[in-house]
Amino acid sequence: MFSAPAFILCKKSGGANKSRRRTLEQALMIFIYLAVGLICFFAVFKSADVLVSSSAAIASHFGIPPVFIGVVLVGIGTSAPEIFVTVIASFSGHPGIVLGNATGSIAANTGIAMAFIFWLIEGNRHKATGADAEVIQSARFFALNFTFLALGAFVMMFAFAGGISRLSALLLLGLIALYFFLTAKITKKYIIPKIRNGNLTVRFLRFAEALAALIISSKIIVWAVSAFAAELGISEFIIAVTVVAVGTSLPEIATSISATRQGELGIAVGELVGSQALNLYFLLGVSALVKPIQIDNSYFVFGWMALLLGELCFLIWMKKIPSRVKAALLFVTYCIYIFMNFRVMA
Repeated sequence: MFSAPAFILCKKSGGANKSRRRTLEQALMIFIYLAVGLICFFAVFKSADVLVSSSAAIASHFGIPPVFIGVVLVGIGTSAPEIFVTVIASFSGHPGIVLGNATGSIAANTGIAMAFIFWLIEGNRHKATGADAEVIQSARFFALNFTFLALGAFVMMFAFAGGISRLSALLLLGLIALYFFLTAKITKKYIIPKIRNGNLTVRFLRFAEALAALIISSKIIVWAVSAFAAELGISEFIIAVTVVAVGTSLPEIATSISATRQGELGIAVGELVGSQALNLYFLLGVSALVKPIQIDNSYFVFGWMALLLGELCFLIWMKKIPSRVKAALLFVTYCIYIFMNFRVMA
């Protein structure tokens, strides 16, 4: 038989051992999450490099300006996860996720990805040349994307007034078709010389493999960082508006950075503006076609804020302001957007 003091001492010792074991387990899990996140982070940018090089090769094979490949092929590919998640959310009856995913992606693409592009092109190191430069600096390309993003304000008003009906969804899908048609019309006169190096089938296979690796690695990063934050006791709300919000746009961000570093600014810009149009029109259109969308006032406000951030990007694009000043302006505006999310939704 143990005496009372001995029993208490053993109980305290057992509790201390459990606490120590729990601390070690937590430290091990944090290490695993960090290791997985870092490995996938490397995989994201490696696959983005392959995605960009294969996209440029496909563009050269057909004599198409890389900016058009960026808008259509890369834009659709990198936006596929958001489209899938949003359609599932629409089926499940979560309109907040539908609109939040669409506008959140626009804000992240503008405030982070475009900020990186402006930062990297400072000092003429990664500027577009040839057909790409002519397209992305043309008034018609600017006007097209500015106008279609401005139309998004009317989409927000429709959503606020009475939601997005199936009839409105068909209109949105018609607008994205018109957007691609006008983009093709603007870029078709900027034909580049055809360079047919390598097998086209292999190029498309490499593109598909890189896209799959990019999307899967991005999803694993979101899981690893979210789990890491949860282990540290960070709230789910903070994780949602930071890690998840940026994580869903990670394929676009990684691709735009990689494309800019490789001198393929046309692919970088094309992919971002294409993703914005897809997120705003195709994503909302398909979701509302599945189930009409009803939203509350807070989502309406954040939708407008995201679109204003996108408009700001296009306004400063044509201005003769140092690129790194543009980058800082976009990033600071994005931080204000995130801060407002905290203030209103917390």
